[in-house]
Amino acid sequence: MGESLTFGVEPNMREVPPGQSATFNVGKVEEWNVIETEWGMKYSFPIILLSHPSYDSIPKKGIEMKWQSKSKSAEGLYHWMYTDEHVMKVFDHDMSKELNSNMNLHRFETGTYMLEIPQ
Repeated sequence: MGESLTFGVEPNMREVPPGQSATFNVGKVEEWNVIETEWGMKYSFPIILLSHPSYDSIPKKGIEMKWQSKSKSAEGLYHWMYTDEHVMKVFDHDMSKELNSNMNLHRFETGTYMLEIPQ
């Protein structure tokens, strides 16, 4: 038997409304991608969404989904771990503390995003 067929799409995180924030954990770094969408190139990350103002109820364990964005915050996160040639960087210390922390994505009233990763 070969691989099973799948239909549909994985859920993607909704945009954060201006002036508000969302909190999430990123998934496996090996699954971070640059993808082409009908709106152009975007960075794609598996996440566990923990809080978001556009979701009425989020279970305590969070919701698995993708964050797809062409924002400077997404670009910065991607290039923190990958080179321009899409090769994973090698660090001289364990990155698990940063990667396992709750990241806060804030959207300013102007529409721009800022991603905060606690150290």
